[in-house]
Amino acid sequence: MRVVNTGSAHGNCYVLKSNSGEMLVLDCGCRYKDILRAIDYRTSDVSGVLLSHEHGDHIKSFRELMNAGIQIYTNDETVEHLQIITGELMKGVPEKRPFRVGSFTVIPFYLPHTTRDKDTGQLIPCFNYGYIVEHKEMGKLLYMTDFEFCRYNFKAMRLNHLVIECNYCKELVDKTAENYTHRLKGHCSLDTCKSLVNMNHTAALRTVTLVHLSNEAADPEQILSEIQETSGADTIFQIATPGLEINLDLCPF
Repeated sequence: MRVVNTGSAHGNCYVLKSNSGEMLVLDCGCRYKDILRAIDYRTSDVSGVLLSHEHGDHIKSFRELMNAGIQIYTNDETVEHLQIITGELMKGVPEKRPFRVGSFTVIPFYLPHTTRDKDTGQLIPCFNYGYIVEHKEMGKLLYMTDFEFCRYNFKAMRLNHLVIECNYCKELVDKTAENYTHRLKGHCSLDTCKSLVNMNHTAALRTVTLVHLSNEAADPEQILSEIQETSGADTIFQIATPGLEINLDLCPF
């Protein structure tokens, strides 16, 4: 997996790549030219894009990707919000039903997030998908971003990789900030992230990649230290940074 970018300022985008060169993109919230560089300009090798939700730091380059002939998958509500017309390469897929994207198998599910009503300015629910992605080379990967909590326990699935938001440390949050309530209701805290990693940890868990850290309310060293304590020494923990490459291959050689 290659991290194209992560966080609200420059957008969120991650690329899964198989040994054959086939790629699946998770969110596309950064500049199109950055995505092109990350995929080595091989748009024909991208089987699809999984969009989590409608916010700009996750969808910024969706139009360019569709124009390049790449199919995008998300929830119906995001398709409607983006005013996609019939025939365009964005498809709403139903929750909890597996579907294929090239050689990847994907299961979407809803996660709680918030957005501001354009008329009233009040916080309202934002339809947001997390994804379970499976491939024979990497096993099962769980991608969750921009959520307050997750009501599902995936332990029985014996996940191999977590790509999970850890947006803020609660003691660092500015309670006077305009986005204070949105941060608490729409993003994952360190405490919640620790609980989820611990809940879903098994001997099969190989990597945990922490994404979408806040520039103002997250301490990367604290986050990494505390989350490492939740799992055994066999799990690799990393904080996503632009350009980071993570080996997700189950085969050790």
